[in-house]
Amino acid sequence: MRFVKTQKNIISELEWLGMQKAARLFVFFALLSLATRWLCLAVEILDIDEAAHVVGSWELLRGKLLYTDFVNNKPPLLYVYYALAQLIFGRGMFAVHLFTVLFTVPLTALALASFFRYNRTGSFAGLVFLVYSASFFAHDMLSANTELLMILPAAWAVTRFREELDLQLPGKIAASGFLIGIALLFKYPAILWLAPVSMAIIYYNIRTRGFLRVAGLLAIFLISFAIPPVLTFGYFAWRGGEQELIYWLFLNNLGYSANPITLQEAEGRALSYFLPFLIATAPLWWLSIRRQRTQPVSIRVLLVGLLLFTLPAAFWGLRFYPHYFIPFYVPLALCAAPWVDQLWSQKKRLFFLYSLFLFTGFTIANCILYFGDTNVYQEGNRAFRNVAQRLKADPCYSGGTLFVWGYAPIAYYYAELPVASRFVVLPQSGLTGYISGNLESVRGKVDTHRRINEKHWDLLMSDLEKNHVTYILDFSPSGIYRWNRYPVSDFPRLDQYIRDHFEKLDTVDDVVLYKRKRCST
Repeated sequence: MRFVKTQKNIISELEWLGMQKAARLFVFFALLSLATRWLCLAVEILDIDEAAHVVGSWELLRGKLLYTDFVNNKPPLLYVYYALAQLIFGRGMFAVHLFTVLFTVPLTALALASFFRYNRTGSFAGLVFLVYSASFFAHDMLSANTELLMILPAAWAVTRFREELDLQLPGKIAASGFLIGIALLFKYPAILWLAPVSMAIIYYNIRTRGFLRVAGLLAIFLISFAIPPVLTFGYFAWRGGEQELIYWLFLNNLGYSANPITLQEAEGRALSYFLPFLIATAPLWWLSIRRQRTQPVSIRVLLVGLLLFTLPAAFWGLRFYPHYFIPFYVPLALCAAPWVDQLWSQKKRLFFLYSLFLFTGFTIANCILYFGDTNVYQEGNRAFRNVAQRLKADPCYSGGTLFVWGYAPIAYYYAELPVASRFVVLPQSGLTGYISGNLESVRGKVDTHRRINEKHWDLLMSDLEKNHVTYILDFSPSGIYRWNRYPVSDFPRLDQYIRDHFEKLDTVDDVVLYKRKRCST
């Protein structure tokens, strides 16, 4: 009895020491996150997608129903996350960026450290993740995008398996499945990580546990994974929006994913984005390959599987947006960390000098892109702020609603008016045939007229009338995000609606502002 009590005391003490290590590492990672991601606190909107997400969160906070009153192809927890960050730190993107820098990114690094029980190798795993994930284009890597949020629960899911024995424990398997289910509600590629975890479970257990035992463990894993999406569907069914949920997240999203891109443009995007990413992370890939020689086979299956099954998400639609590459940092950091620890012990500084050079170079480049007179990123276009200032000076602004004709959710962000239509992110709709990540379609070299959906036009016109839209902004003359290819005159229903019910208020930076006739103040 005394021996058992002594064992329990030792285990409790070890758990307490582990918690202390984790707390210290979290503080260290939070400080390092601030040091590597300060730029996102200095730039209000890094990526246009952030503006769409924050406007969606505002509609959520107004009590509106996602995919019914606000549509996009992103899963619902994204908007809950944005809303939570603003409830804690205040309204706007600064609050979301601050929440992400102080909590989301450090907790992801802490998940990687937990894989090594918060020892020095674990510290290097978190360090590699924090430095390398900030050493690329800030437009994608530092923004609060879906991939960055997705890998927080996904990282904790895969790091539940520190040792091979963990692959036979139902509790850890269930926790891993549930966390991947949560990750799915941030971004769909999380589902791909089911495969490497399943492969590791099968490989470790099939030889000793038998087929039925393996089938039972996989059932626990998949049922746990299904719980978050099933509960989400239940919530939308309760609110009466289950059909809209299915349409926008699955049916409409399949059309978006089927990108009719030319081989020439796909090659150009791969050379512009994916190749530089591979060059920047080349040391991690090399160290990851070396590391696999010493890992237990089941853990090797898990980590190599994570790298392989992240590739389809990076290549999906052949758009090669850099934020598609963010999930790679998790398995790369886990695989490379032991070798990085060894390089540090042997005082071989080349890797660390390269990492410092990479981070410094991209930090300087990102500062030039955002603060210099480059006009590379339209997010900094003054037209958005100037248009908002003009609207706020109008007598009808108070209590008004807004619709923007253009790829310009940033205009909603600065105007701070309730949306008059569910279609805030027009490229995700079937209104024009615009295809994101496909320049040939914008130039007219790929026919997209078949993508125009008359039912979406019915919804748009119904929304505008139901919400008695006060202002309509026409961004097509400005050419921002190439919307000059879609002038209002090419869309008779909207053009006639404006002629019948609106008068021209002003033109600001080539953006035409319309106000409803006989508007009441």
